[in-house]
Amino acid sequence: MEGIARQPEAASKIQTAMIIAAALIEGVALFAVVVALIAK
Repeated sequence: MEGIARQPEAASKIQTAMIIAAALIEGVALFAVVVALIAK
């Protein structure tokens, strides 16, 4: 958020990176749930 405050023109790049990071984290969590269910 500080980066967007300092450089408003970089907001789209930062937002894209944040969305990709959130998607990766969510994917890892989903994968962990699937593995946990299979290992049961």
